Amino acid sequence: MSKELKKDVLGMWGLAFLTVAALYPMAMGVSNAAAAVTYGGLAAPLILVIGALLILFMSIPVLEYARLTQFAGGYYGLCELGFGKGVGKYVALVNLLYFIFFDVLTASAFAFIIYTSLFYLAGYTLPSWAFVLLSLGVLVALYGINTFNLSVSAKLVILSGILQLIVMIVFGAIVIARTPYNTLRAFDPSEAPGGLGGVMLGTILAGFLFYTGYGVPLFFAEESKAAFKSVWRSIALGVIVPTLVGIFAVYSEVVAMNPANVGSLANDWNPAVVAYLPYLGLGGAILYVAVALLGQAFGAFVPGMGSARLIYSMARDKFIDSEWLRKVHPKYGTPANAGLLNLVVGALATLLVEGLMFSLYGYHQGVFNSVFLAGSMVVAYWFLHHMIPDVSLAFLYRRFGVKILALRNFLISVVAPGAGLALFIYSFYEGYSSLSEPYLGGFIFFAASAVVGAIYVWNRARRGKLGESMVLSKINDEILKKLRQELPQRETR
Repeated sequence: MSKELKKDVLGMWGLAFLTVAALYPMAMGVSNAAAAVTYGGLAAPLILVIGALLILFMSIPVLEYARLTQFAGGYYGLCELGFGKGVGKYVALVNLLYFIFFDVLTASAFAFIIYTSLFYLAGYTLPSWAFVLLSLGVLVALYGINTFNLSVSAKLVILSGILQLIVMIVFGAIVIARTPYNTLRAFDPSEAPGGLGGVMLGTILAGFLFYTGYGVPLFFAEESKAAFKSVWRSIALGVIVPTLVGIFAVYSEVVAMNPANVGSLANDWNPAVVAYLPYLGLGGAILYVAVALLGQAFGAFVPGMGSARLIYSMARDKFIDSEWLRKVHPKYGTPANAGLLNLVVGALATLLVEGLMFSLYGYHQGVFNSVFLAGSMVVAYWFLHHMIPDVSLAFLYRRFGVKILALRNFLISVVAPGAGLALFIYSFYEGYSSLSEPYLGGFIFFAASAVVGAIYVWNRARRGKLGESMVLSKINDEILKKLRQELPQRETR
C-alpha cells in the first residue's frame, strides 16, 4: 500500500460542499433546532446570528492559513508553524477528541431524526436497540465512504448539499408566505425564555455547534486542485450560504405558529416537522425528513473523513507510531486504515454515551441528551483546538519574517482572533454559569481530558518523542515571500 494521498481530486465546488455537508444545514430544522428553540424560543434565529458573528472573526486566521499551506492534518499544522511541535501535537490530540465526539453526535443525531419523526408523524416509539443499531450503522457507512473513491464521494456530497438547500428555501418560503405571524421579534433576545443568558446557552449548544465543521476542507488540501486558492475560497463560500439559509429556515419555523405558543416547540425535538406540518401536510413533512436524513448521513461522513486524514497525518508525523496507519488504499489513495481506527473508536464512544444517557435519564430523555451532550463537548473541544491555532498566526508571521503591525496582518492575526475569543468567552460565561447535568459532567470531562492531554504531550516532548513536522514541507513560499516583501513596500509609498 502507498503512503501518499491521491493528488488533484477535488475542485473548489467539491470542497465548498464538503463544508456545507459538515455544517448540515437541515440541522436547523431537525436536530440543532431542538436546542435553538428550547433555549431561544421565538428568538431562536438570533442564536444562529451570534454563532455566525463568532465564525466571522475566528475563520479569518484559518482562511489565511489555507493560503499558506496544504496539509492534511488541518489546524494543528498552523499551530506547529506558530508555536512549534509541542503545542501543535497537543492541538492534534484535542482535535482528535473533537472528532471522536463528532462521530457520537452525528451518529446519534441520525437515529434521533428517525426517532422523533416516527414519534411525531406516526405515534411510534423506536426501540432503544434500534436507535443504537442505527447510530452504529452510520459509522459503518462512514468507514465505507472513507475507503471509497473521493471524487465519487464528492459528487454525492454536492448532491446532498444542493437538495438540502433547495428544500430549506422552498419549504421555508411557503411557510413564511402563508403564516400570519411574521415578526422581527424573532431577533429580540428578550423573547427567549431565559433572556440573553438563554440565548447564549443556546448559542453554545446549537449556534456554535452548527458551524464547528466549517474548516473541514483543510483536511482535504493535499487532495485538492490548486489548494492554495481553492481551499480558503471554498470555506468562505461553504459558510456564507448555509448561514443565510439556516437563519431563514429557523425564522420560518418560529413564525409558523402564534408567538404566544412558540414555547410549545421546546417540547418538540423535531421543530421543523411539527411547525411545518399544518402548512405542508404529511407528504411535505415526509419529504423534509427524507432529505434531512440524507443530509445528516453526509453530515456524519464528511467530518469522519476529516478525522481519518487527521489520524493519517499524526501517524505520518510519527506522533502515532504506526506504519499501518500511514498507509493509504492502493487503488483510491484514501486513508482507509485510519478510517477503520476511526470507526472502532467512534463506535465505542457512541455506545458509551448512549448507554450512559439511557441508563441515567431513561430512554426518551436519554435520546435528547445523547445528541446534545455530545454536541456541547464538540463545541468545547472545537473552541480549544481552533482558538490556539488562531492565536498562533501572529507567531507564524513573526517566525517567517512577516510584519505583524502592517494593517492587514494586524487585523488578521491579532484583531480577528481577539474579537472571536472575547465573544466566545462572554457566550461561554453566560451559557455555562448556570449549566445543569448532563452538560456540566461533560464539561468536567472535557476540562480533565484537556489537562491530561497536555501532561501527556509534555511528557512526550521531555523524552524527545514528538515525531516530525511534515507541515514545514507544505508551505506556500510564494505567498510568504509576498507577505514579507510587498506589504512593507506599500507602507513606504
